Amino acid sequence: MFHFDYPIPKWKEPMKRSIFVFLIVITMTTVALAQAPAAGGQGRGGRPNIFAPPATATGPIADMVNAIVTAFNNRDTAYFQKIVAPDAVWLDEDGHHLQATVWYNRILTANPPRKLAISNLRVQTWDTGAWAGFNYTIEGTNNFKGTNSLVFKKTGNDWQVVLVHGAVDTTVAGH
Repeated sequence: MFHFDYPIPKWKEPMKRSIFVFLIVITMTTVALAQAPAAGGQGRGGRPNIFAPPATATGPIADMVNAIVTAFNNRDTAYFQKIVAPDAVWLDEDGHHLQATVWYNRILTANPPRKLAISNLRVQTWDTGAWAGFNYTIEGTNNFKGTNSLVFKKTGNDWQVVLVHGAVDTTVAGH
């Protein structure tokens, strides 16, 4: 309909090119930064991967976690009464919470007996506090696996569990 033959001013050509180059550089920089790991060896989202490199946990808390596994598999409720603080709490991934003593009594007296195995044990200890984290599998009527973390306090020379957090990776029927 209308046709205008206006030439593009010469000063606009380099400006268009520079804007295009600038947008390309910004896009590439954004992509590169999004793919780079965060400082301190942390992965995407700034969360550290506690399961890399391979586990080499040692010390009193690592020894205690291994003793917990043995006591669990032997259904040794007396050991749990000694190492779990009376006011300790057990939490799971979907909002359940109860006294840790109730949890260990339920699972240790369940029939058929459950068997616990752990991997990727990590621990950190301070003067009067510590934590442990690990992957677990429990075999029994319903087999399931997940990630568990324990928080410890030191009372005198003894360590006690004050918090258990168990996250299940699979669907569990009626827990």
